Amino acid sequence: MATSQELGSVNLYEKGGVPNSTTVKRRKPSLRNSTLLERLLITLCLFVVFTTLWIIHDINVPRKAGQFSAGISPEAYKYGLSKCAEINRERPSNKFEGVQRRNPRFVPGTKTYALTNGIILDGVGGKILGDIILRDGIIVAVGQDLSYDEDTVVIDLNKKFVTPGLVDMHSHLGVYSWPGLSATNDGNEESDPLTPYVRAQDGLNPSDPGIRIIKSGGVTTSLVLPGSANLMGGEGYAIKLRPVDTLSVDDMSVTANVSRDEERTWRWLKMACGENPKRVHGIDRGVMPFTRMGEAWLFRKQFAEASDLKRRQDDWCDISAKFGNSERLNTNFPEDLRNDGLIALLRGDARLNIHCYETYDIEAMIRHSLEFNFTITAFHHGLDAYRIPDVIKRAKGNITIATFSDLWGYKKESFQASTKSPKILSDANIPVALKSDHPILNAQHLIFEAAKAHHYGLDEKLALAAVTSVPANALGLGYRIGQISVGYDADVVVWNNHPLSLGARPLEVYIDGIPQFNVDTSVLEKESLESRHLKNKLNPPEPPRNTAKSRTATSFLIKNIGKVFVDEENIMDAYQSTEEKISIMVKDGLIKCIGTNCTSTDQISSYEVIDLNNGYVIPGITAVGSNLGLSEIGEESVTQDGIVTSNDYNNVIHAVDGLKLGGKHLEVAYKAGVLTAVTSPLSRRGVVAGISVAFKTGAQTGGRVILKEAVALHTQIGAPFKDEKVPTISGQISLLRKILMAKLTSNSSDDVFGLAVRGRVPLIVHTHSKDEIASLIRLKDRISSRGGNVRLVILGGAEAHLLARELAHRNIPVVLLPPRPTPEQWTAQNVLTGAPIDDKMGIDILHAHGVTIGIGVSEPGLSRNLVWDAGWAQKNSDGLISEKDAVGFITWNFGKIFKIDALSNGNVLMTEDNRANFVAYDGSPFDMKTRIRVVAGGGRDVALIDPDEE
Repeated sequence: MATSQELGSVNLYEKGGVPNSTTVKRRKPSLRNSTLLERLLITLCLFVVFTTLWIIHDINVPRKAGQFSAGISPEAYKYGLSKCAEINRERPSNKFEGVQRRNPRFVPGTKTYALTNGIILDGVGGKILGDIILRDGIIVAVGQDLSYDEDTVVIDLNKKFVTPGLVDMHSHLGVYSWPGLSATNDGNEESDPLTPYVRAQDGLNPSDPGIRIIKSGGVTTSLVLPGSANLMGGEGYAIKLRPVDTLSVDDMSVTANVSRDEERTWRWLKMACGENPKRVHGIDRGVMPFTRMGEAWLFRKQFAEASDLKRRQDDWCDISAKFGNSERLNTNFPEDLRNDGLIALLRGDARLNIHCYETYDIEAMIRHSLEFNFTITAFHHGLDAYRIPDVIKRAKGNITIATFSDLWGYKKESFQASTKSPKILSDANIPVALKSDHPILNAQHLIFEAAKAHHYGLDEKLALAAVTSVPANALGLGYRIGQISVGYDADVVVWNNHPLSLGARPLEVYIDGIPQFNVDTSVLEKESLESRHLKNKLNPPEPPRNTAKSRTATSFLIKNIGKVFVDEENIMDAYQSTEEKISIMVKDGLIKCIGTNCTSTDQISSYEVIDLNNGYVIPGITAVGSNLGLSEIGEESVTQDGIVTSNDYNNVIHAVDGLKLGGKHLEVAYKAGVLTAVTSPLSRRGVVAGISVAFKTGAQTGGRVILKEAVALHTQIGAPFKDEKVPTISGQISLLRKILMAKLTSNSSDDVFGLAVRGRVPLIVHTHSKDEIASLIRLKDRISSRGGNVRLVILGGAEAHLLARELAHRNIPVVLLPPRPTPEQWTAQNVLTGAPIDDKMGIDILHAHGVTIGIGVSEPGLSRNLVWDAGWAQKNSDGLISEKDAVGFITWNFGKIFKIDALSNGNVLMTEDNRANFVAYDGSPFDMKTRIRVVAGGGRDVALIDPDEE
């Protein structure tokens, strides 16, 4: 054992990291000829000198508060030993045998439920027709013909689909509450690029209305993360979406009431690389990092600091163990709250989630992880990850890619994304999770991400796992959520249809065994149309996937067509007839025949023949509301026309003047059958945006590009559009009224306001609020009473259903943007989010009142989803909206709204000179399994056969 003198020489330096544990040895002078007094004097002098030097040395040694040369207090020493014990304690394995595990979140008094006769998709690839018993917050049995207690609530699901509760591993739920307000904007601590010490838990609003809305989509667990403004953004927080009586954020935690000796608990860290930290700090605030080089340095600097602290902690623990409990060190246990989360990461107690897109950003983070010996749990977004699977595999552990299915193109990092990414990564044995980044995507529709990924080639089982077991495993919670297995939390969802089918929605959601919407049992037990069609087949065959290579043709014959939507008045339906299937013949780009005898009208030996196998043909789709043709990369000004900032209403901008053809966004839209775009100038503020243009998306250049140069006058009313000159909504409406009333007598063909007030061009007003829409209705009435004839069109319309009767009476169309709105804005909270919360959605009510409806698209990269948006409306309307109605929402209705003859008059399958203008599918376009076979028109002389999906 060391002596007290030896112990007094031990120091743990604040920045040195390695203690000096050697004994200080004094060199004795030669005193042979000295007298006793001289020896005493010399000894005293040496003692004074040595003591002085030691004091000077001790003063210059950096030390933490509470450090004493004589040793730290017993309390501090005891605390340090407890920290060492925590570091070295054995973590639970989180492996449980069946029902032996308890659910620490169980609410006493919860009923036992037996969900019988359901098609169980267990989240890890299993599928059976059987029963599930939920008791004490746990799945206690899964199988067939199970027995249960007399007091059990038994629900016969009648072959409905059951899945685990969905797990969203990237959400900003609660830290970006709905409606969006500066007071509740708590997702990013932007004060510094390095804030690993902040916690989402401390900013999470348990009263966010989004919690209930998201839960209605089957999401039962969300990992709430800080945003991506900072390199090190802070610590995430995993919650269950079940309300708690205490309204306590702590009680919402997945790990609430968990015994740390019973189950291992995790921390979740969030970091970000690439464009966001550069923009927020370098560009916007003028501080480092300005470049990716600066990002890398700041990462390494902070990791080095944390690594040094970890080494000093380990040294402290080693020395305390060496000296035993009876001795005390002269420094406190080394701690730094700023680096506490990073220390947990370096010790393997935290899971790291990194917002990262580009290949070289991903590789840089892997490089840092290898240098500082930590594990990356998941790269989030990772739209470039599919290009470097081998690089990803160089890292420690098996990194999960938490990505989108098809969100792309909004900035450079997302520009080279591919819908094939989930399949490519899965084929490389890299786990793929799909997440929402809520509110970027409404997490209520997380299952739609899985459905789209499956459409683009990801195996059905892997697609479902991507929103259940894979993210659960990535969170370190795969032992208790993400599966339907005995011993797991009783988080399950009952669906109205197969969860990967278009528009599938939950009928009931159970969290910890508690039903969240208290849906009537009769709804759960009612036989669904899909279960009727299954005829007890658990594994109906997948339709054969078309593997033909993409090609072009000028002359071709499409045969065996099941249904052709010629226009609003004419639908050819072979399903309702015993006659021969329908054919369409196209020669040199022109439609020569539509009917049942096209093969006899011309010599077809040189034609390419496409067998549609009872598929559908619809007119080319029209995209309204996005900046297609004016912007390629939203955050790169050199790739776009520019943003309207002028309030010079005497010089209204025409979108046609800034049109740029042949871009990637237009190509992707064209391949998806979007053959026409109506695009207005880009404007983020002010009342008047400009005049829109209608054009063909597939054209590179040439005379047949523009359908209509001046389509409509676009204006915008509401809080998002306030500017310095017109800072109030009342001022916006007043300005619009003043301009229009002043133009009642204008006869100039060049005066767009005069044209609008006389009804020569539509007046499009982008707004969501019921109150603003009501003011616009009054404005229209006032102008009408003065002899004007404004053709008002509402763009947006989140609350338009509340005025459906008034809109229909005045023949005011609504272009819904987005088609499934959220209560994101303060002035648009009265939205209907659909079952199981609302019986109907806004589109149902508008349609029932006879309002002309169009479905818009806000992001140009999402234009390819327009046909699914229309199908979603049809499938969730309980029969109110027909297939023909849904097709009209994205095709001929826009011809009527904008008075574009080529889109409304006569046969819209062809343009003014019989040129083909249609999309052919190998099934119903409203089925996620359907593929596009032919795209004809859109400004191209040749048709595209079997287009590649980008």
